[in-house]
Amino acid sequence: MIAGSFGLKDRKEDVESDATTPVFPTVAQPSSIHLPTYANRYTDIPRLNRLKFIAKVCPKLRVPALELAINHIKTTYNVKLYDELYKTLSAAIDKKKAQMDMDEAASTSKGNASQAGYIKKGAVPYDAYWVEDNTMESTLLQQELDAELNYRKANSGSAKVRLILEEIGDYHLKSHNLKMAVKYYGRARQYCTNSDNVINMFRNLIRVSIYMANWWHVLTYIEDAKKYAFGFDNLSQKVPPRLNCAAGLANMGLKIYKTAAHCFLLIPFDRYDFDNIVAPEDVSYYAGLCALATLDQEMLDLGCINSEGFRPFFQLSPQVLSLLTTFHAGDLDHCLLLLHQIEDHVRLDYYLAPHVDTLFDMIKVRIQKKRVPKVPPAAKTTQRLKIINERTKYSHEMN
Repeated sequence: MIAGSFGLKDRKEDVESDATTPVFPTVAQPSSIHLPTYANRYTDIPRLNRLKFIAKVCPKLRVPALELAINHIKTTYNVKLYDELYKTLSAAIDKKKAQMDMDEAASTSKGNASQAGYIKKGAVPYDAYWVEDNTMESTLLQQELDAELNYRKANSGSAKVRLILEEIGDYHLKSHNLKMAVKYYGRARQYCTNSDNVINMFRNLIRVSIYMANWWHVLTYIEDAKKYAFGFDNLSQKVPPRLNCAAGLANMGLKIYKTAAHCFLLIPFDRYDFDNIVAPEDVSYYAGLCALATLDQEMLDLGCINSEGFRPFFQLSPQVLSLLTTFHAGDLDHCLLLLHQIEDHVRLDYYLAPHVDTLFDMIKVRIQKKRVPKVPPAAKTTQRLKIINERTKYSHEMN
């Protein structure tokens, strides 16, 4: 797929995950989340993925999440998804209206009154003009980019060819054609003229592979990027830490939770630049839950709770730090209470939700084991001697 070295030649084409879509529990009582503020943490495909996921698992937020998703999709070239989201929104509003007609008393309550007024105004109008205009613009832009690429290959140097390949990759990304985006970002490799170009190529491939949830590809691209960076003094210290979040996501996606915890905990706060995919507030949840489920007591203390480098992340989500400190201090009932309090919030997270049940079960098992008092070695020895003496006495009596 990608010409050149660094372990990328002859790699199979990235494909989107075709695994069976998991069924997620419905979040009936979402945490006090201000959806527009939440959505604004992210950009592009990550924002859209998160809004679609919230609409799927949380009935109370379904309509506003779909409206925000539709507003965002109109900044892209994905007309097909616009149609799908609009149909889903219309169906959600019709269903809500039918429920309210069946339960008139509920519609007069304070909790549903604002929702009633919201439903009465109906769905946002279908923007047929945007659909037509956007389709034409997308077609013309693709033709223009293809013609520009052919011209650059025939008349320009490597730098300009690389730039147009990246533009075509960006175009396909904006069209949500992720396979084609990977293809053109990868083709830019042979036209890279300096180390920064190569690192940027790897970051593009890692980013799109995350969108596709191709976790093994993410890890392979990270490894290739690190190997390349180690050949340059100015990159060997700068590049690897910037890839820790992607590595943590990939390992968490593959359910390798202990490695994921270590990767997240190594993210440098002052150089964190994956925030358009994973907000800093999210990092503390990912790291905290993976660490609490897998790390031993000493590592949990030194590498997580008292980590100076990671503390700024915990300051953005203090409830996660409270969860860890209560467990470490042995306040297990309070720890379970805090775990319950964050459950609805983490079940709304696009990347963390598939792992909530597993991580919570692992944490609860650790809590249960910690409740059982450990028998000191001396006590065990005394108990064994007592049993031996009793057996010897019984044997003498029988004889």
